[in-house]
Amino acid sequence: MLPSKRLLTGILVIGIALMFGLLITVFLKYREFSENPAKLVDAIPAGTDISIGEIQHTAVKDGRKEWSLEAASAQYSDSAKTALFDDVRVSFFLENDREVMVKGRRGQLDTETNDIEISGNVIVQDADYQLVAETILYDHINREINVPVPVTITGQVFKLQADTMTVDLESETAVLKGMVKGTFSEENASLF
Repeated sequence: MLPSKRLLTGILVIGIALMFGLLITVFLKYREFSENPAKLVDAIPAGTDISIGEIQHTAVKDGRKEWSLEAASAQYSDSAKTALFDDVRVSFFLENDREVMVKGRRGQLDTETNDIEISGNVIVQDADYQLVAETILYDHINREINVPVPVTITGQVFKLQADTMTVDLESETAVLKGMVKGTFSEENASLF
């Protein structure tokens, strides 16, 4: 015997109502996470590794931006407390409103210390100079950039080369070590 028409209509109405409710719930959750992506990250259980495309992170201390990081993609490992980046760019903000920009092919952030390593065709630029090296290390506590590999620094009227270099971002001083060579010119001419 076939179910009555009234029973089929009731089941159909309940099914449509459930589908409509599910659709509204999915839409509201999508809006919530798209307006506040941090809620999505917070919802991930501890110990989970994730990958993200196009990321931006800013480190703030005492209400002042210390540095900001942007990357094409990132992979985060909770167990290692590190984030790995591709096509990374970090801007360091100095006391005198100057900005030092560092970019490279790969980067690694220690999420516990905020120390950063950038490698692969690294370029460091500010308004006055450009530094080129294969790797740089940023020590967050000391606000120092260490270059443990050969480095070349060029400006309008100079070119310097050294085996290693350390830059103190607070005092804005640099120390070059090992086979330091330099050329200075009074003219805005090609150096080397």
